[in-house]
Amino acid sequence: MVTERVVRSYACHIATTDSVKEHKLKKRIAWLATKEAKGMEFISLYIPHATLPYEVVETLKKEPDPAEIKRGRVKDRLQEVRKNVIQLLKLKKEIPENGLAVFAGTFADDSGNEVLNAEEIIPPEPITSVLYEVDDHFHLEPLREMLRKQKIVGLIAIDSKEAGFGILNGESLELIENLTSGIPGKSGKGGQSQRRYERERNMELTYFFQRVAEHAAKAFLQDLRVTALIVGGPGPTKDDFLKNDHLNYMLKNVLLSVVDTQSAGKKGVREIVDKSSEALKNMCGPEERRIVQRLLSELTKQDGLAVTGLNPVLDALKNGEADTALATDTTDFIEAVATCKKCGLSKAKITDRRNVQSMQEMISRPCEKCNSIEYEVEEKDIVDVLEDAASQTDARVEVISTTSEEKTKLTALGGFAALLRYRTS
Repeated sequence: MVTERVVRSYACHIATTDSVKEHKLKKRIAWLATKEAKGMEFISLYIPHATLPYEVVETLKKEPDPAEIKRGRVKDRLQEVRKNVIQLLKLKKEIPENGLAVFAGTFADDSGNEVLNAEEIIPPEPITSVLYEVDDHFHLEPLREMLRKQKIVGLIAIDSKEAGFGILNGESLELIENLTSGIPGKSGKGGQSQRRYERERNMELTYFFQRVAEHAAKAFLQDLRVTALIVGGPGPTKDDFLKNDHLNYMLKNVLLSVVDTQSAGKKGVREIVDKSSEALKNMCGPEERRIVQRLLSELTKQDGLAVTGLNPVLDALKNGEADTALATDTTDFIEAVATCKKCGLSKAKITDRRNVQSMQEMISRPCEKCNSIEYEVEEKDIVDVLEDAASQTDARVEVISTTSEEKTKLTALGGFAALLRYRTS
């Protein structure tokens, strides 16, 4: 028997940082992936921004049931799920800018009750076409693909004669442009002629660097926002290019590594990919790397502006001391909120999700207000708890999720840390 209807809205762009958005989306995908239907009765629906809600409603009304579904309980449940989705869409005036993904079905909640659910997700990237699937599981691959696409790497292979540009999106490499400088090689002249020639050559090289930087900004920031940049090439030219202020500061901030290659241009771009497999495999964003390195530096100081451990981090956030809270994505901590069914009084406890005894102790104690022992228990991911505390004092939260040296170091510190604005004691 279906006991209630639940609609949950989840916008992955509502977070203090990109790493938190990614963490929340991963968690939601993992949760939906665990759900299994008793038959072909789960609906997965992806809707682009340009589509009007009423158009989708009319399409759903005419949508036939899959041929495998015969008369009976499964057919009835599917029809009920479809009605739920239609009612949800009728309440919407428009589809969000990135589109909307809806996952609807009847499945057991944490208490074992069957619940008719409709989960809404506003994705991190635009949905480009309508997708409607009926199955015994949810179709989550389009969302997973968006997570993979978020690791977009810009590549520049440069020497004094040419510069090649590429985009690495997952496993796909796209060679997008190749610039030539027209600068002649170094002269063997001597005296004043040699010095004048070198000055002119350096001016031409500076102009070439400016052109490369302009093309990089357009390709990697305007046309497509990259999450990391790798620069390579033979000899010292690549280092000279990076030393000066030609490159846009936003690209400098996401510089992942500098690679020695035999060639520049398009051939050099391919070399960069071949020589960067380890860096790409364990890609921790440059911003994450800087934060963890700063954390480790502060921890070595006697009065360093850093704390570690979940409780000290939460205290620092609540007191306004923390500027940035850090957490790994492998912690199993949650905040369990038990609400009395009789009087509505709530009590909360932060605990390890696997600590069943701790949860049982909390709900076995009578309500302080009415003495009842019947509770509704809700679990809240620890990152959401950190986010709530951070939002009160304009702090931010970073989740270190990529397999990397930085994540290993943070894990060794207990998985939680914070950089402080100041110390009160």
